[in-house]
Amino acid sequence: MNVQMLRLVRFIKISCLCLLGLTIILFISCAPSIRTAAPPSSQGPEGNLSQLSAIQSEWSWKTIRGEVRTYEQTRKVLEAIIKEYGVLGLSLVLTQGTRYAQKPKTYIFDLGLGHPEMTVFRAGRLGQPVLAYLVMKLVTDEQFDLDKPLQKYLPRPLPEYPAYSDLKEDSRYKRLTARLILSHQSGLVNSRLTHPAHKLTFETSPGERFGYSEEGYRLLQFVLEQIFGQSLNDLAKSNVFDPLGMSQTSFIQEPRFEGHLATVASVGHDSKNPVSEVSGTFITSASDYTKFMWLVRIYGYRLSHEAFFSYIILPEVSVRSPSIFEPPCPGDRPALPKRLSWCLGWGTYEIPRTSGVCFIGQRHQGTECYATAFESERSTALSIFVAGNAQRSVSARVLREILGEIETPLTWLGFKDARITK
Repeated sequence: MNVQMLRLVRFIKISCLCLLGLTIILFISCAPSIRTAAPPSSQGPEGNLSQLSAIQSEWSWKTIRGEVRTYEQTRKVLEAIIKEYGVLGLSLVLTQGTRYAQKPKTYIFDLGLGHPEMTVFRAGRLGQPVLAYLVMKLVTDEQFDLDKPLQKYLPRPLPEYPAYSDLKEDSRYKRLTARLILSHQSGLVNSRLTHPAHKLTFETSPGERFGYSEEGYRLLQFVLEQIFGQSLNDLAKSNVFDPLGMSQTSFIQEPRFEGHLATVASVGHDSKNPVSEVSGTFITSASDYTKFMWLVRIYGYRLSHEAFFSYIILPEVSVRSPSIFEPPCPGDRPALPKRLSWCLGWGTYEIPRTSGVCFIGQRHQGTECYATAFESERSTALSIFVAGNAQRSVSARVLREILGEIETPLTWLGFKDARITK
């Protein structure tokens, strides 16, 4: 009897263990969509790349205040806006969904463009977050150190290179790092062309304050090309454009863009006169850039936990300048968006009901380019590209229609008459 009881107890134990194991297996296999709010992994959401597709329908989305917008209603408003402002072409792409949405909805508005699916824009400054992402991907792969002085990557002193000979008498170049440059704390002038003798100089010491400098970004590009023996565009193609599916983006004006580059002269056709970009050559489409903002800002695609937070979340320097090109105001902080700061490659500020808003934008020579992304109940990524000689900024009106009444940094960026009024 005792032996039989022992066998029965053993049988019950084994049966319970088997049942428990089967339950665990079934739970794992049947619940692949259950995810936690843990920081993004370095692998990123591989499956989401194919799901950011062009969708035009009656789907609706919500503004920052929860107001419902529909595709057809918004299209009519946008058509009225471009007619009022005399805009030649507008390309807008909005992606919205929960942070871990398997199928975030994407809405595309292409107005006034001859071949919208092939049209690209010169977007100068919008290349800076892309360069920053490239750097953070190299940091993730342990191929680059964000805080190592750039001089230590070069085989000889920086001033021995012709483009940087102006710095021969100023040893502060030895303190420059990628972190300082990406957060616009290099201290270098914005452009040597604005110097009376066209010389590259320091306005302030590195790390002293925010001071917008395209020269800093050019220096970082130069160093990366020296380290890896490739052009910036080739580095970006293998590390950013191809993995993220950005097929219409480049740091050079490639022959394939001929006839598809939106300009003021003729939307959808290249201008015969080369345009001198404020921030160098960067060409992209609204679809490509919104995909970049969604995967990078919302997911931290292919970045380590540390790289993601350094790149996206943590502000590097507070902004006290009345505009992007001006030095800080003495005394009280000027009227700016709440906690306006600069991260690595782009700006950030705060608005209610979000975890912080990142942005980058430029209005230059007849084009407007603005991109923004934020996490909330419904995370959002949005890119607005406009071609036309409108006297006032179009982006502010467009943003109000898409996202509702929200504070923006457009005026600080130099978008003329960009205030949003209720």
